[in-house]
Amino acid sequence: MTIEAQYAAALHALIEKEPAKAGEYLSSLKKTLERKGHQKLLGRIFAEYRRDIEKKKRFDSYREITPEHERTRTLLELYRTLITS
Repeated sequence: MTIEAQYAAALHALIEKEPAKAGEYLSSLKKTLERKGHQKLLGRIFAEYRRDIEKKKRFDSYREITPEHERTRTLLELYRTLITS
């Protein structure tokens, strides 16, 4: 995992826990990067952060059970039962 991905994952975890403090977390991240001389990483960190958010949204949408998924699952179970008997 790259350093940008590590920063992004940590930022995402913090903001997900306490969304009200998002601005505070961003400003302290910026100060930390400046202190360490890593200001150039800021753009890549935010790109990774956006990727993490999109990945979470996709995961949540795939995990969602819709009536269509439930019907398909039921039909597959019936089909398997018919085949085995």
